[in-house]
Amino acid sequence: MGKKFFNIIGTMTGTSMDGIDISLVSTNGEKLTRGNKNYFYKYKNSTRDFLLNLSKEKPWFIKKNIKEFNEIITDEHYMALQKSSFLNSAEFVGFHGQTIHHNIKNKLSIQLGSPRLLANKINKSVISKFRDKDIRNGGVGAPLAPIYHKFLIEEIQLKQPAAIINIGGISNITYVNKNKLIGFDTGPGNNLMDQFMQLKTNLYYDENGELASKGLISNFFINLFLKNQYLKKDTPKSLDKHDFSVFFNEISNANLSIEDIMATLLECTVLGIKSAINKLPQKPYSIIVVGGGYKNKFLLKRLKNTLKIKLISQDKLDFSFDYVEAELIAFLSARVINNLATTFPDTTGVKKPIIGGKIFYKNPF
Repeated sequence: MGKKFFNIIGTMTGTSMDGIDISLVSTNGEKLTRGNKNYFYKYKNSTRDFLLNLSKEKPWFIKKNIKEFNEIITDEHYMALQKSSFLNSAEFVGFHGQTIHHNIKNKLSIQLGSPRLLANKINKSVISKFRDKDIRNGGVGAPLAPIYHKFLIEEIQLKQPAAIINIGGISNITYVNKNKLIGFDTGPGNNLMDQFMQLKTNLYYDENGELASKGLISNFFINLFLKNQYLKKDTPKSLDKHDFSVFFNEISNANLSIEDIMATLLECTVLGIKSAINKLPQKPYSIIVVGGGYKNKFLLKRLKNTLKIKLISQDKLDFSFDYVEAELIAFLSARVINNLATTFPDTTGVKKPIIGGKIFYKNPF
């Protein structure tokens, strides 16, 4: 007997901290049907700046003020859901929250937002806490995407082995070959580039890689980057956006132009992905690039030239790359409801498949 389908809203806000992606889909955690119900709630600059500054704080400070910060993020999601106009059509809401720290060495992954408070505000049950149980069971807590990426690859009948690379703040890869499912973080995605733009300019990011495309790559800093121990680690493995902070501080203070530093940081993203491809059991026939990075035309050009693998563009597919992660949260939520695993030994390192999320029911009183 097949698993039950539900109308579920998935919400996701990534490390770029620009806003909240929202998708309403029908899914049972094995299949998914879209109704083109997508909405992006853009944070005010003041909210984004607050979150970017907060992400630089120590975990003890976050924990000390967690109730206040949870309320801020929950209120933002409540407003986003109201503006989306999808709530009346949904049975459940998947709520990932705002990742603010992910330090697996200390078994610490902090996502801001209160699913209990949100459930009471919207008067619907909320599925959340997707990483906690995985970490308690020996996993690295990320990436969460592989099981949904596997569905996408099978949905479009991509020749296997195939891969999906999500370039958000951190880049992660999913590799699918029949029943083989592998996932791990590859290295920096947009975070080092965005961080440098915010440090040296009045912009949040380098649109289309325009500045990077005009710069010269520094071989010195590329060689320094390639010495990072994370790139040499066996999989499964996951990253925090701060894990390359020593490297970032060195290159930020170098006597190089903004264009040269941006070109070098972009190349670090590309080479992290190349290193990940080399760790796979077999070279993929093709790759789909999603996340904010797919909009960076120069980054895609460098990936094509470096990987020598076919990159499949959005115009060839019938789903929006902008909302893959929001759909992912809805998909995972359905898996939690239907008692299906969300993370696996070859995606996070857990000893056995784990159902990672938790259902927060609305207060009956």
